[in-house]
Amino acid sequence: MRVLIVPELYRPDDATANGTLNDAVVWVETWLDIDPDLHVYWLLAPPETANYDPEYVHADRERVTLVEADPFMHGHRHQGAFTESGYSEGQLEALAEATYDQLGYVDVVVDQLRRGRADLAKWLFALDGHRVGHPWPVEIITNVHDLQLPFKYAGTGWRNGFQRDTELTESILSDGMWFKATVDWEGMAEYGSELLQESVVDSALDAAIQTGSPIDFSQFEDEYAERPEYLHVAGSIWDKKQVGTVMNLAELLYEKFGIRTVMTSMSRIPAEYADLPWVEAYPKASRDEFESALRKGDLCISATEYETLARTWFEQAGSGQVLIARNQPWIYDAIPRDYGLAGTIDELPELAVWAVENWDEAVAESKRMLEYTKKIRDPVQSGQRTYDDMADRTAEKVAEYAPDENDATIGDALEALGDEFALDELNRKTAEFTGDGEPILSGECALSEVVYALRRRGYADTGNPGTPTFEKREKRE
Repeated sequence: MRVLIVPELYRPDDATANGTLNDAVVWVETWLDIDPDLHVYWLLAPPETANYDPEYVHADRERVTLVEADPFMHGHRHQGAFTESGYSEGQLEALAEATYDQLGYVDVVVDQLRRGRADLAKWLFALDGHRVGHPWPVEIITNVHDLQLPFKYAGTGWRNGFQRDTELTESILSDGMWFKATVDWEGMAEYGSELLQESVVDSALDAAIQTGSPIDFSQFEDEYAERPEYLHVAGSIWDKKQVGTVMNLAELLYEKFGIRTVMTSMSRIPAEYADLPWVEAYPKASRDEFESALRKGDLCISATEYETLARTWFEQAGSGQVLIARNQPWIYDAIPRDYGLAGTIDELPELAVWAVENWDEAVAESKRMLEYTKKIRDPVQSGQRTYDDMADRTAEKVAEYAPDENDATIGDALEALGDEFALDELNRKTAEFTGDGEPILSGECALSEVVYALRRRGYADTGNPGTPTFEKREKRE
């Protein structure tokens, strides 16, 4: 199976600061462990554009191909408004060069962009040579991240109801959907039914899966201090995060208990916070600076209005920081409903003071929450669910394939080739058995038809880069 995964980089110049990419990195690692024949294609901005090492996305592995191309509207004014908005000509050509131009192909696309899915499908179908009446060669799954529901993005002036409506309908009408968060699943059901027939929405949601947002907690050290000395304020300085509220809390903890604050952010930190004498500020923090702050911090506070199963606070909690959380609906996708350190935004100061004064009890409660979260966000479970969905979809395509004259020609060529060969070798060999003496892919035959004919006979793609190699694994009817 060959999979193309396209994450949205909502922070286009700092790839590793995107939870969307971090989720996908965990999936890819798990998929490669599950299936020794899987090949993954990434479509990402070049490392020098998005500030990451290829190894971070496992592109140092043989079965992972990094397809580098600048995204749509890169370098233009307001490029940040277009990180979700579809595919550039350069991206589509780069995909062709990495796949179909080498007789490679794509079984499944995991697409996180909110626009451009129809253009991507047309491009891949055209590259495949798909013929009317044959199974669709590619399943395109919408990877739903932070669905534009009415209560979200209130402060983003270039988003509107039209964008929400088109995102909802295009997602529902795609081949499949993956949801990171329950709040988006429920929102799709509620608002999607205002736009499409309820039966259509229900059918799409029945076939969808909830992936969660996987975190490998084994990479963090959950060691707790004997007494709290540092509050760690991390992440973006966006209005929805209520950073002003958090910093008022930080000042309270400093004045009452002498607890200092360490701030890390991928963006600029306003001077009104960075210049405070009891604050250590790391604007545009590197991953090393963030990880150092994870080890230093003892407390963290989530006061945000909404998130889609956020990562940062849970990485902090996994690093031995007691989490105090505003009890917005999204938080309960990842923590127990009865978590004792969650309250309204007005209750957060009281909870923070209680946690410091009753530190052992607060640590015990945070540990209980963390054990629950580890199960919810388990990478192996999330990876298996997503892999199974892709594998089932691919198997259904093979089952739909109906043998014809092309299938017979491929069968004749296989008799002469043996049990292992590259697709270009097979294509050349078929010329001996076609009516015009030309390779089968020079005529009326799609690449997907060749692949399905091979799989029907028990041949498996070995997952190598470049032109795929197939080998005989089992005999099928």
